[in-house]
Amino acid sequence: MAVILCQKEATFPYYYERLDISIHSLEELCYAVGKYPLLIPEHFVDHRLLEWVSTGLNRPMLSEKLKQLKDMGEREERLLFRLLRECSYFTERELEDFSLELRRIQALSEPERKERMGDSFFSLKKYRKALDAYQDAYHLEENGRRLRKIAESYLYLKQFQRAGDAFAKLYKKNQDKAALRRLYFLSQITFPKDRYRELWQGVEEDLVKEWQAEWEEALEEAEQAEGILELKNAYNEGEEAFFQEAEKKLEAWKEEIRGRA
Repeated sequence: MAVILCQKEATFPYYYERLDISIHSLEELCYAVGKYPLLIPEHFVDHRLLEWVSTGLNRPMLSEKLKQLKDMGEREERLLFRLLRECSYFTERELEDFSLELRRIQALSEPERKERMGDSFFSLKKYRKALDAYQDAYHLEENGRRLRKIAESYLYLKQFQRAGDAFAKLYKKNQDKAALRRLYFLSQITFPKDRYRELWQGVEEDLVKEWQAEWEEALEEAEQAEGILELKNAYNEGEEAFFQEAEKKLEAWKEEIRGRA
């Protein structure tokens, strides 16, 4: 996280679990809170955060003041703003705008709030957390948009079978041609094409031909992808070079997938 520090860096980081990042300064904390207001935990100013402020940031007086206010029953939002003002990261106008944004979030229905939380996680490439939020929103209030987001999350998690099932459900509910297009491409790589045979019936033949042409073009482009060319070149160099390159690629892909959890 690139933030210009105006105050001393913490002696040890604060782990912001909701974002899965380590925070090294009060400015970084303020940036993370302001950037993703939908992801602020309900009880953000807790014992663990106050302990970090006291010992990690060496701000025991601030920590004690916040603790006293918390013990007196001060509202969470006021505790948060007390902390934000200490870092001088925001101007007063920005804090006013942030306060209005928090009020807008509080006015959302629970399904809307869960869906927007999913959007924030998705933008961070935290696809597992995004999926959980979208599923919560869908179970509270079903609609096609949320079902599509569930399907897309499965897709990015490489759970292709579940993605296909979700796209199929979306098509059956809403006759969503975009969902059927996604399903057509998935059927090329994950399950027999006849798994959803009944869905292809009644679809314009020209549309299916267009999708097939898209698929073939994508295959041709994939053949020229940098990663594939590197594997091909390694294969031409011999078995040992190929396996070394393949192992490196697999480790990189595993790390990428772990980051999506």
